[in-house]
Amino acid sequence: MAIATLTAWEGPLANHSALPLRATLGSTMLYHGISKLKPEGLEQTSQFFESLGLEPARPLALATAWTETLAGVLSVLGIGTRVAALSILATQAVAIAKVHASKGFDNLKGGYEFNLSLMAAALGLLLGGPGKLSLHQAVRPRPSRRWGLGLLRRKSVSPLDKLALLLG
Repeated sequence: MAIATLTAWEGPLANHSALPLRATLGSTMLYHGISKLKPEGLEQTSQFFESLGLEPARPLALATAWTETLAGVLSVLGIGTRVAALSILATQAVAIAKVHASKGFDNLKGGYEFNLSLMAAALGLLLGGPGKLSLHQAVRPRPSRRWGLGLLRRKSVSPLDKLALLLG
């Protein structure tokens, strides 16, 4: 009986499956971004970037902090989700390449396990979009017919609406 009930809910549940992913990924990125924006966090991050040879360290630390913070906010809200996902993929790829790859997979040894999980979540959002329970869903244009690339070619859709469709 329970399996039949879950099977019946499969479609509606799938429509909302991005919400826990967005909430978890977004809150994680928000936490890390805000901690870097605090004066002591920015100083520590700048010094760390400098030790890695990333120059100019302070502007890069500030850019990273704002990127993580904004990607977190966008992910949680579910608007600009694909831009947020690309930002997360970029920051975590640099983190792996510069810090974690040489330490192996194990997160307890400073490895890239956690970063890889963040990247997997971001890739899921990049491919799947924000889902039904999102700000994007609430504000997106609602054409009566032909949703998708055909809609992007129609002249009646504003450039801003086209951008919103692509960004998810």
